[in-house]
Parts: sequence; C-alpha cells; structure tokens
Amino acid sequence: MNELEQSLIIKVSNGNIREAQEAAKAVLAANTLKKDKWFCESYLKRLNTTLEQTIELPYQVQNLLIAEDITRFPEDRFLLREPDQKVAAEVMDAYKVSAILQEKGITYKASLILHGKSGVVKTMLARYIAHKLELPFLYVRISNIIDAYLGKTSQNIANIFSFLAGHPCVMCFDEIDTLGMARGQKNDVGEMKRIVMTLMQEIDRAPNNIVLIGTTNRFDRLDEALVRRFELNYEMQPLEVSEANELAQRFFASADIDSTGWFDTWFAETIREPMPASAVVNRCTRKTIEIVRALL
Repeated sequence: MNELEQSLIIKVSNGNIREAQEAAKAVLAANTLKKDKWFCESYLKRLNTTLEQTIELPYQVQNLLIAEDITRFPEDRFLLREPDQKVAAEVMDAYKVSAILQEKGITYKASLILHGKSGVVKTMLARYIAHKLELPFLYVRISNIIDAYLGKTSQNIANIFSFLAGHPCVMCFDEIDTLGMARGQKNDVGEMKRIVMTLMQEIDRAPNNIVLIGTTNRFDRLDEALVRRFELNYEMQPLEVSEANELAQRFFASADIDSTGWFDTWFAETIREPMPASAVVNRCTRKTIEIVRALL
C-alpha cells in the first residue's frame, strides 16, 4: 500500500469526507495502468462534479441543514410534465437573470413556493432544479430549527441565512408553513409572529446567488406577506393514469426489469385512478422486490 492509499484510508476513518474525496482523486490520478484507465477517468469526473456541488457545513448549522448530493439525480425515474418543466425553466432563467442583476447592484432572487398534496414530489422538483443548475442542494431540518427557548428559533433562521451569504446553492425549506404560518390566527402567539418576521427579513436580505424554494401541503396557512416574497408559486398535481403508466414503464426500464407479458395486467390492477408520483414509485418498488425475490 502506498502513501496516497494510506492517506485515503486515514481520512475516511476520521470522517473527513471532503478531504477523503480529494485523497481519492489523488489515488486515481496517480494510477497509470492501462487496464484501469476507464475506471480512473470515470470516477475522477464524478468526484470533481460531486465536489463542485457539495457544501461542507460548519458546526453552527450542521444540525439545521442537510447537504444532499444530487449529482446522480434519478432523471429516468422522475416524470416532469409540461407545466412542471415550465415552472422549473422559469426558476432557472430567474437564477441566471439574478446573477446579471447582482453585478448591477440590484437585489433579485430566484424563488418559488411549491404546494400540493403529500406525495406529489415537491421536494424532488426542487432537487431537479439544483441538479440542472449544477448547484449544491441544501435542505432545512425544520424539526431542529424550532426551539422551545424564546428567540432561539429566530436565531437559528438567522444563522442559516448568514451561512448562505457566501454559498451559492438551492435552499429548500420543506413544510415552510411550519415557520411561515399566517399571523393573527387563533392559536397565534408572539413568538410565532417574531419567527415569521425574522424569516421575511432574512429572505429580503438574502443574496442573489441562491435559489429559495419552499414546499408545503398547506398553502392556505402561509402568511400572505411571506408568499409575496417568492417570485413564483406553483401547485403540483397527482399524476393522471396515463402519466402514471409512463412513469411506471420508465421505472422498470431503469431498473433493468423486463416487463414483457405482465405489465399491462399489473398496471390495470394496481393503478386505476390519478395518484401522487411517490405512490406510483412505491407500487413499482414493491413489484420489483416481488420479481427479485422470485429469482432467488
């Protein structure tokens, strides 16, 4: 074992992921064996892409954010309908515009609220946008942001946006209604009002180089002033039966499952009405498990 390989093992053992990725790149680059050329070139490219789209989180926000690797986004198992494609394209165009406006000293952020029933893959669309823009994808741990101590939740929100200031990314607030509930409701308390105000103020101050996306099943609960701070809002819908059929066929093809002879009957018995995309994927997954077990 050479020194580069030893260094890689040490960094992996210590949990230093970014340093381990760099060490892995060094090991691959040092390999000159002809038989390993394809492997080395392939994984060097993958590691370079992953590093560009990964953010290392400092301790102040490690419990508040999740940095996801979306470099291998499963496009072959994700169905984008025409309206979905249109809103994704609008957000991506807005991000490009925001970069130009930033040079002119004009504040403008690409931002979107995705709403709709549970399972319509709102967060998956946010990941898709990050994948296409080749930006890191950050996901807020809502359960960790909310704190029982007075003022702590607002401080957590401020810490997140302070960190984002120097890191271009797609920032996703899942279940944003938990933080942005409309003020003035019967169960409203002073602390909730302060949280909503803090969130709006931080959005106003956020730099142009981030894409802000909020997702919610309860669009009706969101504070109207918070909604106005997002450029777009879009309601995602369950898949029609024909769309579910297309997604199911793509799923089995991507999993290298031969569906000849059984697919039409299985689909007719399994999916008879519009349903969320996640439910379609769950049914396809169960069928795949059944097929694999039969082969054992």
